[in-house]
Amino acid sequence: MQTYHQSHLEIGADFGVSLCVNLVTQMLFYGTLATTGRSLTFAALVLGLAVPRRYAIRRLFNALVTPGIRQSRRQSWVEVGVDTVLAIVIAFLLQCLCYSAAATWTTAGGLTVVLYSMTMGRRYALRRAFEAWNMRQENLLG
Repeated sequence: MQTYHQSHLEIGADFGVSLCVNLVTQMLFYGTLATTGRSLTFAALVLGLAVPRRYAIRRLFNALVTPGIRQSRRQSWVEVGVDTVLAIVIAFLLQCLCYSAAATWTTAGGLTVVLYSMTMGRRYALRRAFEAWNMRQENLLG
């Protein structure tokens, strides 16, 4: 089972990568409308809400694993999928708030699909890396 420290570290690493990806993707999709203020506001809202959401989902799924047993690959995908669906809905709504009329279904949907397609792969890779790290620590201590 992952420790609280490992959960915080995993989510922190994901946050840093997410911030960079978010800002660059906004510039690509919204061009000149992606002003510094607007981009940072959107990124701060999306990512600020992501940290507690991801932590809560991580702990919920962690509670479903029997102590001493690794989370299965299937469970990792389900966890990432649940979190991603919630994130897509939140990102789409926040784009409508930050970019108003410019946040069309195509633009907001495109940005959201790109952001969260990359997010699923990145988060799955992080999840598996931290599961492996946790198992190595347990084997050393056990």
